[in-house]
Amino acid sequence: MLFKHRRHPCRVAVLVLFTLFVPALGRAENVKIGLPSVTITAMPFFVARDHGFFQQENLSAEIVVMPASLNVKVLLAREIDYVATIGSAVAAAIRGINVRTVMLFVDRPLQDLVGAAGINSIADLKGKTLALSSRGGLQDIIMRRILSQAKIEQNQVTTITIAGQTALIVALKTNSVAAALLNPPYNFLAYREGLKNLGFSGDFVKLPSTGVATLAETLERSPDQVRRLTRALARARAFAKDNKAKVFPTLKRALRINDEDLLSKIYDQHKQVETADGRIDAQLVADTIRDARETEKITKDIPANQVFDFSYLPAR
Repeated sequence: MLFKHRRHPCRVAVLVLFTLFVPALGRAENVKIGLPSVTITAMPFFVARDHGFFQQENLSAEIVVMPASLNVKVLLAREIDYVATIGSAVAAAIRGINVRTVMLFVDRPLQDLVGAAGINSIADLKGKTLALSSRGGLQDIIMRRILSQAKIEQNQVTTITIAGQTALIVALKTNSVAAALLNPPYNFLAYREGLKNLGFSGDFVKLPSTGVATLAETLERSPDQVRRLTRALARARAFAKDNKAKVFPTLKRALRINDEDLLSKIYDQHKQVETADGRIDAQLVADTIRDARETEKITKDIPANQVFDFSYLPAR
């Protein structure tokens, strides 16, 4: 009986601990995050999910992939809580919609300008046909700035649209176009085919594209949730920077790429464009707002705090 009596407090203690901690785990807040596509720039979301950083902040994150054009619309309909599409969020904010960008993962685009056989430099593109996968957005901006810095006027080239990265590689290999903008991993696949890297877009353009944006009312109603979300993502980013091999399983699943050499190249290129702490400087804030105003044909000045709010990020 004495032996049983001594075990009884332990069983009670275990029961108490179980009742304390299990309900706490059950109260994790559900948040829905909209992504335009699964790319390397979205890595923090998948690392935070797979390595427990969301759970540490008592969050249960559902990642929903949808076209970029729908991200903000679905956010406004309150069907998701956060979006990763910063270009759309900035455009909405300068139009007076109460959307704020609170965190930025990258401050430059990742595309490479890839040349066909016989094209050895950007200067060789004068009088040639170039290809983009879409018009009216980031790729147009990148191409214009690359050509401008090479002193090539827009009327000195012909620019066409070819949908799909694989189709762009085919056009390059058949010399149907002289150069095309390719995203990772397609830029690295093109180099395996003997095509040439003419320039990294991040050397020509600084423009944030992926991060976290939400409604202003979410910032007011749930500031603690926003801070916990950005804290989880900040930890995920730090973990990914220091643990390349440990995040490879996550990248393989998310990107559906099993080629470790290819993954390594994508990972290394991505490190070149990451923000240090989720913020960008005042000059890039101003430039981003200016570019969006020009695209949206808005002439009035837009204050930075109508578009960006980095106060919810972990302290430096």
